[in-house]
Amino acid sequence: MKMRHAGTVLAAAALWSGIAAAQTFPTRPVRVIVPWVPGGINDTSARLLAQQMSVNMGQPVIVDNRPGAASTVGTDIVVKSAADGYTLLYTDLTATAINATAYAKLPYDTVRDLGPVTMVGVSPMFLVVHAGVPAKTVQELVALAKAKPGLTYASAGNGSTSHLIGEMFRGAANIDLAHVPFKGSGQAAVSLVSREVALHFSASPPILPHIKSGALRALATTLPRRSSIMPDVPALAESYPGVQIFILSGMMGPARMPRDRVAYLGAEIAKAAQAPEVQKRFDTLGLETKTSTPEALGTFVQTEITRLGKLIRDTGTKLD
Repeated sequence: MKMRHAGTVLAAAALWSGIAAAQTFPTRPVRVIVPWVPGGINDTSARLLAQQMSVNMGQPVIVDNRPGAASTVGTDIVVKSAADGYTLLYTDLTATAINATAYAKLPYDTVRDLGPVTMVGVSPMFLVVHAGVPAKTVQELVALAKAKPGLTYASAGNGSTSHLIGEMFRGAANIDLAHVPFKGSGQAAVSLVSREVALHFSASPPILPHIKSGALRALATTLPRRSSIMPDVPALAESYPGVQIFILSGMMGPARMPRDRVAYLGAEIAKAAQAPEVQKRFDTLGLETKTSTPEALGTFVQTEITRLGKLIRDTGTKLD
């Protein structure tokens, strides 16, 4: 009984020690590195979260843009930072998984050197065509592509999510599509509106105004299920099971961060994401809030590395 009582006391002491550690953190500003240029969905959502977290936590949460090499420059900065919870990475986790294979050599190991904190939100992508394309459904588009091989599709660049879902769709539908890479999603969307290309896989913000005007037509979402943004638009996976990809925004940090700080940060991020004013802005970005445990986030990244890694190798996609 004495030993059992002693174990209970030790367990309680450890619990209270963790709580006390969380309560004394943070004592100085927290830096959130966004490895993308300002203005995109990850940068905007990171700033919304940071502002709310600053209010809730009583310490400044500062967004620091460090773009370059498809997000690997900023990621490397985080990996090499102290694992104390004061330097975090807010990024597109699907891109993080892609980079693990698309780059022949990275200065870090994605699974070993990054510590997951929480998912934040899912941004659906949509298969869109310009109004001059005589296809109103995915089935009609596939029939058109088989009748006229070489239909062009725009992407945000080699190795981007819009490129890989295009290749996934091409293979599943057994059609001939010609890839036209651009430097970013904005340029790709402009090329579609101007009818330089026939189709594009895009996040919602660049295309929604053009869908409303009738210049573009959405045929499918690349989520595994229909999106709340355009619930009448079917999922591509309804016709081609497994053909899915989406932007998953989330927070990570250096590996081996203290577990109590990871738990504290995850709870604060979830709290900030659920704030009504943040939710309202997320809706305008097309970001569907989805927080998680660190374990669920880690599993997602590893699963996507395996799934997308095979596609990257099969298509010979390289980012070096």
